[in-house]
Amino acid sequence: MTHIFAMDIVTDMRSAVADAKAALRARAAPIIDRLLSERSERLRTTLLLDLYTRQLRETGIAVARATLHLPTLHPQISARSLVWELEAGGAVELDREHGIRNTALFLRSPLKSIFEGGPPIRRRLNDPNGPDDYPILADLRDRNFTDYLVRDLPFSVGKRNGFSVASNHPDGFSDDDLALIEATLPAFGAVLELRQIQQTARALLDTYVGRGTGQRVLNGAIKRGDGEVIHAVLWYCDLRNFTGLSGSLPLDGVIELLNAYHDCMAGPVERRGGEILKFIGDAMLAIFPCRSDPGEACIAADSACAAAEEAVAAVTAANAARATAGLNAIRCGIAVHIGDVMYGNIGSSSRLDFTVIGPAVNLVSRLEGLSTQLGSGIVVSSDIARLSRRGFRSLGAHALKGIPGRQEAFTLA
Repeated sequence: MTHIFAMDIVTDMRSAVADAKAALRARAAPIIDRLLSERSERLRTTLLLDLYTRQLRETGIAVARATLHLPTLHPQISARSLVWELEAGGAVELDREHGIRNTALFLRSPLKSIFEGGPPIRRRLNDPNGPDDYPILADLRDRNFTDYLVRDLPFSVGKRNGFSVASNHPDGFSDDDLALIEATLPAFGAVLELRQIQQTARALLDTYVGRGTGQRVLNGAIKRGDGEVIHAVLWYCDLRNFTGLSGSLPLDGVIELLNAYHDCMAGPVERRGGEILKFIGDAMLAIFPCRSDPGEACIAADSACAAAEEAVAAVTAANAARATAGLNAIRCGIAVHIGDVMYGNIGSSSRLDFTVIGPAVNLVSRLEGLSTQLGSGIVVSSDIARLSRRGFRSLGAHALKGIPGRQEAFTLA
């Protein structure tokens, strides 16, 4: 009789567990379906987090705050943090610079343990006997949050991210609440990973090949020979005496000089709407695309000339600081020209370069070579001088290697 009674208890327990699992699946299914429906949409990460937290709230979970912490591949950014708060009405995105993991903010954060592979951390903020081992807990408690959970959110490639939720319900999170979060997080993570892969690909292409070129590659311009003829203002600069400097400076000194020089050049070009196509050692090639319409070409020419002036001013300012620090001065030349170029993929069958080629490219590089000879930091072609509304003075006509006839060169007046 006792044996039969014990079996009945086990059967009842199994049935209760099965019922609980079925109830959990029923609560989780609408959230998972809603998240997976976003796979084909280009929903920003902030909106995706907002969607997920509001879906949790619709099931009765009193989520009032949630955060995501996503390490990323980016030259200036180590990670991105997203903070969603109910009172704010949505999520905001914060960039974290390289070195963030060495700061007190990170070292005293529960995220340090999470990123090192530690278990989830839960703190009942309204428990007077609970541990108070992280500074963020006092801040959350002061803002009337009652429960806090932070855990990892792994991606399929093994990348570890941080995720947290906080409640302002008097009783915090129930066991059923936490079970539902655990059940729906894999779907949220899968959609989030897809978004992050897309954003990382775009960021890397923008960084290494340029914004417009990167978009063309993403749009499918990936075959050798893919390209088109475009009209553009060409902007070319070169560092003077780089061969001599690289022979006299240590390697880290050469890299520091190149980075400082490219900072002076790149910023003005990008601010004026140009796209940097490539760094060729100590040279930089950029374009200001435009139609052959005189009005549009005039605007592009003006922008490129203004970028050249800003770059020269940036070099002057940088050299003043470099002289004080005992560093080598930056000396460079800039050339500007306009013309039709072939814009597309060239290279071997296994290694391609998306760039511009054509006589106009050859001419702008030869014009830059005149800057040293003529003692002018900026040299522009006669086509630019004719199109632009800026003032110019002639530097005379010159024979340029590989360019037929003599070419008149100008500089900004």
